[in-house]
Amino acid sequence: MALSIRGKVVAGRFSSGPGQAASSIAAGNLTTAAGSGLPLPRSELMSAGKSVVRCMRRVTAGTAPSGHAAGDAAQLIGDAARIGALASILDPAAGLASLAAVGSGVNADADSPGDVVERLRRNFGQLGYLQGVLDENLSQLDGQLAGLDGLPDGAAAAVMPEFPGDPAALSDDQLRSARSAWAVRADVDFDALIRAQEEMNDLDDRRRNLDHQVDAMSDLLARLDEAGTTLVPSHFGDTLCYGLGWHLAGDSTRMCTALRESRAQARASARPATIATQTFSGPTASTPPAPASPAPSPARRKSTPFAEWAAANKFEGGGLAILQALAGLQRWCGFYDALTGTLQRRIVQLRAQADTASAARRLLSAELQRRALEASEKAAPTG
Repeated sequence: MALSIRGKVVAGRFSSGPGQAASSIAAGNLTTAAGSGLPLPRSELMSAGKSVVRCMRRVTAGTAPSGHAAGDAAQLIGDAARIGALASILDPAAGLASLAAVGSGVNADADSPGDVVERLRRNFGQLGYLQGVLDENLSQLDGQLAGLDGLPDGAAAAVMPEFPGDPAALSDDQLRSARSAWAVRADVDFDALIRAQEEMNDLDDRRRNLDHQVDAMSDLLARLDEAGTTLVPSHFGDTLCYGLGWHLAGDSTRMCTALRESRAQARASARPATIATQTFSGPTASTPPAPASPAPSPARRKSTPFAEWAAANKFEGGGLAILQALAGLQRWCGFYDALTGTLQRRIVQLRAQADTASAARRLLSAELQRRALEASEKAAPTG
């Protein structure tokens, strides 16, 4: 049950057609190429998203693969193949891409439910990342990225003015009107270009901060002991609850809303996103992580044993819950990387439009200047 893919994969990068630059963004052993604007219809994106969620639940449910009914096993194989096909678009070398051959009969041993679940478990963070990429693509198709994707706003941005074939054939009023229209268009595009670049910088800051949080959470998972005596810094407890909340959150619409609200809060407080802090309310937190302020010095940092902290914060599941929280952070990594791809293409488009509008404005202004000079020469007294 593989995805139907249109396009071609070249040297590990997806190309949907001539002239489209393939950008690569490394993230947790999963490199995205064209992570935004995937060449799939909405129904297949939705189906892939449901497959990711079902597979993550199978990994975390604690049920032995042998305990699944035949129908469950068939669904697992189908879900894994669908995920593998999608991962192959993003990076054929990724761990999840190896699942693309599941169910094909090429390797019967690798098709066992136990082996499939184990491969999913080893790549659990990639599943979260893939979910975030799908979230952004669905949001883009559903028109939910307005205000986040760099598109200019307002009626002036809706229609590109028509450039006259021969400016010299226009009347003075027509020439001034055309010059004014192209001047407005240039301003609109340059303003949108500035906003898109600011949004890109904001995403870069957030993405950098997420990488640090993912590293810290991975270290905690590696150090966690069975007795739960591993210390959890107080400031990092919020991140654990936050990541788990986004692992459990279902709707991609919430991600767009959370990012939009977070940016609005940062602007309203007149503080750049690089120093914004967040207040988290536990596993149901609904705002994306903003880059945190510098952590306090080790001498001032307060830490609590994990078991004690987890009991106080109703953070159940031990290491498995940390793994889920890690996938929640990776979900935002995938969403940010895909949205970065959207902004990269938008910036190229806006730069081209702004340059075109500026060139048209200059040509029309030059014709106005030529006529003014010609009129002054005719009016000048002769010898």
